[in-house]
Amino acid sequence: MFSLPPAIQALILANVVVFMAQNLIEGLTGALALWPIGSGAFAPWQLVSYAFLHGGLSHLVFNMFGLWMFGADLERVWGARRLLVLYFVSVLGAAATQLVVAAWSGSVYPTVGASGGLFGI
Repeated sequence: MFSLPPAIQALILANVVVFMAQNLIEGLTGALALWPIGSGAFAPWQLVSYAFLHGGLSHLVFNMFGLWMFGADLERVWGARRLLVLYFVSVLGAAATQLVVAAWSGSVYPTVGASGGLFGI
């Protein structure tokens, strides 16, 4: 029988729940997206919260497919704790990189998506 390891299952569930919430609660995306530091909308929690938001259904589906495809096997080999450490360090590293690029380019647009964590996996 098919089953997901617990950490990947929790990450996928959290992403789906937040995606549904962002479509139901006005202003949630703006509050949780990763805004450039100079934009006036940046908040520290956005360094993690942006990774649970998605720009549309296909964005969510492809990121969750990648988590399932790569993360499930990695969790079975490494265990949940080590996988989650890698995932969240990757999310933070991607956020820091995005903030540097946004500052360098003068971007005023927010970032959303689990791609940074997924690329780490």
